[in-house]
Amino acid sequence: MVAFMRGHKENELAMVNPKPRKRVAATQLAFGALLVFFALKSVTLANPTDQTWIHDRYVKGDFSLVRQSQAADILVSSEDFKVVQIAAQNFAEDVELVTGKKPALSSDASHLFRYAVIVGTLGKSPFIDSLVHSSKLNVEQLRGLWESFVIVTVPRPMPNVEMGLVIVGSDRRGTAFGVFELSQAIGVSPWYWWADVPPTHHVDLFVAGGTRREGPPSVQYRGIFLNDEDLGLQPWAAKTFDPQLGDIGPKTYARVFELLLRLKANTLWPAMHGCTKAFNLYPDNKVVADDYAIVMGSSHAEPMLRNNVTEWTDKPENYDYTKNADGVRKYWEDRAAQNGRYESIFTLGMRGIHDSPIVGPKTQPERIKVLEQIFSDQRAMLARHVNPDATKVAQIFCPYKEVLADYRAGLKVPDDVTIVWPDDNFGYIRYFPTAEELQRPGGFGVYYHISYLGGPLSYLWLDTTPPALIWEEMSKAYDHGVRKFWMLNVGDLKPGEISISLFMQMGWDISRWRPDNLNQFLERWAASQFENRYAREIAGVMEEYYRLGFARKPEFLQWNLVNEKPRRSDLTPADYGDEAQRRLDDYEALMTRVDRLYNKASSPDKDALFELIVYPVRAAALANRRYFMFEKSTEYLAQGRASAIEWARRAQNADARMTAETDYYNEKLGNGKWRRMMTIEPPNGQWQNMRMTTPRASTALAQMDVPEPAGLGVAIEGRVEPVKPNEQDATLPVLNVFTRETRFVDIFNTGRSPARWSAKASHPWIKLSRIAGDLKDDTRLNVSIDWVRAPKGENISGAIEIDGAGASRTVKIPIFNPAKPRPEELQGFVESNGVVSIEAEHFTGKIDRSGSSWRVIPGLGRTGDSVAVFPTTGTSFNPVSAPVLEYEFHAFTTGRVNAVVNIVPTHPILAGRGLRYAIGFDDQPPQVVIVGADLQIPSRPWSLNVINSSTVGTSTHEIKTVGRHVLKIYAVDPGVVLDKIVLDLGGLRPSYLGPLETLVGGFMKQPR
Repeated sequence: MVAFMRGHKENELAMVNPKPRKRVAATQLAFGALLVFFALKSVTLANPTDQTWIHDRYVKGDFSLVRQSQAADILVSSEDFKVVQIAAQNFAEDVELVTGKKPALSSDASHLFRYAVIVGTLGKSPFIDSLVHSSKLNVEQLRGLWESFVIVTVPRPMPNVEMGLVIVGSDRRGTAFGVFELSQAIGVSPWYWWADVPPTHHVDLFVAGGTRREGPPSVQYRGIFLNDEDLGLQPWAAKTFDPQLGDIGPKTYARVFELLLRLKANTLWPAMHGCTKAFNLYPDNKVVADDYAIVMGSSHAEPMLRNNVTEWTDKPENYDYTKNADGVRKYWEDRAAQNGRYESIFTLGMRGIHDSPIVGPKTQPERIKVLEQIFSDQRAMLARHVNPDATKVAQIFCPYKEVLADYRAGLKVPDDVTIVWPDDNFGYIRYFPTAEELQRPGGFGVYYHISYLGGPLSYLWLDTTPPALIWEEMSKAYDHGVRKFWMLNVGDLKPGEISISLFMQMGWDISRWRPDNLNQFLERWAASQFENRYAREIAGVMEEYYRLGFARKPEFLQWNLVNEKPRRSDLTPADYGDEAQRRLDDYEALMTRVDRLYNKASSPDKDALFELIVYPVRAAALANRRYFMFEKSTEYLAQGRASAIEWARRAQNADARMTAETDYYNEKLGNGKWRRMMTIEPPNGQWQNMRMTTPRASTALAQMDVPEPAGLGVAIEGRVEPVKPNEQDATLPVLNVFTRETRFVDIFNTGRSPARWSAKASHPWIKLSRIAGDLKDDTRLNVSIDWVRAPKGENISGAIEIDGAGASRTVKIPIFNPAKPRPEELQGFVESNGVVSIEAEHFTGKIDRSGSSWRVIPGLGRTGDSVAVFPTTGTSFNPVSAPVLEYEFHAFTTGRVNAVVNIVPTHPILAGRGLRYAIGFDDQPPQVVIVGADLQIPSRPWSLNVINSSTVGTSTHEIKTVGRHVLKIYAVDPGVVLDKIVLDLGGLRPSYLGPLETLVGGFMKQPR
């Protein structure tokens, strides 16, 4: 069967004309005359015996799309919109991709096959209008809606046609969306061309009888911004895809527009860097955009559809409204006159020529006054060239960077203009409308990034923004009335396929993904590309990929900010199991999984798997291997390890393999289809804030003189310095019966000659992963305890003795194994080595109040999932009556406790308030904690927040008794996302991710 893996809304059984399902009422969303059309959406299927919409075995009542080598005809009127004809032609090609049989495309109804797909727009297609007039097609619930469609089987729609499959749209894009809905249902991915996703072959295709209805969309305008195209899209288009033009032009944009329609997107901000000729300087670009019914706009820095970088030919200093208003006005008005007849969204306002502050005004009051005059002048141009009633012209204003401060200071934006809030360039939306602002008829939008060039560090190479973060931020925006315009900065487009898909799915139907099914997104997305061949494996791999990337993006592996002295990473090599090695191990395991997946995949799937899954995973893993192996080589040099040079060599090999994987992408993948598309980092030292340059071995390492004789070296968890000869106090961190962790001991050679080593425990309850080996290789010896045989007590100690190369080292092994309580008597969490470490999603209890509840957000967190209060539109709480999370734990220490709460670095829903929660123990009065109330953007604290994917709240408490306690976290404001909680009872050590979770249960929980 052909599984219909859309995950949109649950199918309902209905007759041909379904009653639409209502949606929660939205604030006014319309531009001009389009008012209330986002209130409903319905998906229905009239055949109760069939659980799929498309299948390859005939069921009575089915429409035969392809049967016994005969394909149904496709009928589309020559009077209909160009995009409808394009979509119909694409659909015929899609059917051929799947079945090998290409339907005949016709605009003449007189010689049709007995099965026909009838495609048309209401009021534009005489075929559709005839069906409506003859009462064979009821479209009353479609009229006047935005981008909506119905796909319905109609018996005997016209002479000689036994059954018709009618695809009717409320407008031109609605029709196209309906056609591509059917394409996707038969197995043609929206990414079939841009990611080489092959459809599964089927001999026959049948469409279940009944009605399928979708629309209007949740968000009116949904699009992408092709930005920073210098590194991939432009050189690929100019030298590979369209070398005759030598640029991104109509041929490339036609492919982009088709992708947008297949994703049910409708808007584009075109490429705009200096390497690309401005969109409107190629006259055919806007014609192709109109053919595909794509709404063209321009970025926050490009008012009035003008690309300043290549279109402003006067002196840069003359782009100044205070000194050259006439010149600037003419520049804008010319474009309004040229493009007035095309469907566009005009960006209002003014900044510098290329994404820089406005030139001219010196103070904020001056800037506000100038901007308000600019609004007035620009709208007068729109009235002259687009519509005499400027309120009916689609317009946006994006208060980006410093302009947001102007808006907050009182800048007046015309009420019918859509205000588009920016994120902070790192995926966290900076502002949400107030209740008063929600009364604006122009509504609101979001400009969101999954790629960014700029400070504090750029990320242009791989897309590691977790789907869960996109969901958390965009669903929150929608809930707060941001429903008019969603724009996604996708950089070079590839490899952002997964994020783009989710963003557009949410923009089309905001209810599709929720906390209770968000963890299914990756598997369903994978199934929509490869059916069920690898869906579960892909989902598992990508969940881990996004977790590791959220903890630290591959582009952010350098730890110093721009203009700061380089320093080692914050990942501790000595504590909490060696954070750097754990990260390397996690990536190695991920590489093994993705290699296994790739190797077993069928040949037709390999290119798509490489582009969508394999390359991003391998590249991220190799980037981490390169960085942290170099870092280890420096650390090991200081310890006197002979292997330090080898670790540097491994880092260099990782760098070479990363280059080779990228070369394969660019040269061999798809027989060279994507040549010049993928770039790891800007060439020739460009854009120094993206410092992915390969780390180099230090002079000391290059000059390292390793002695010939073998020498025994031992380093242990808990300290960086190696164990000295005859040292008697080298001690591992305590091993705890409640958490049952392991500790590590590294055994290494300080010389070149080979030698054997051996290890012996002082007691049989001390377990060693190895007892002998060769000093030619570094060995990590894992130490654990046989707790059944271990003696009871709180201060028990054993030892291991390591011999080799004529030397010996002794390491003490302390254990904590009290007679009371026993592990089975406790639940929740426990103090271990002076800390209690908790993943926020592992609460032992919760209390939901006042219609608000704590919900787990799966896939969002540096070491696990996260937790937040929903709905985000709820009011602020007094902690006394707030929803509460409870974490039961057992303490062995009394006195002062520092509670460290890691929070996803979102911005407060109410600007300036900070991220607020309350925290307390047992029945103690809760303390209100405010995080980042005075946070400035940009600033060093904000930079660290977004690079670390975390901000921290701290509070001080007191525990007076040993034993059971309950940590309570109270909601104060919605929008606070809790990631991890660490209680420091005196033992917290510096690290990046914090201690591993101290969960009772006979094991130490490792990060997922």
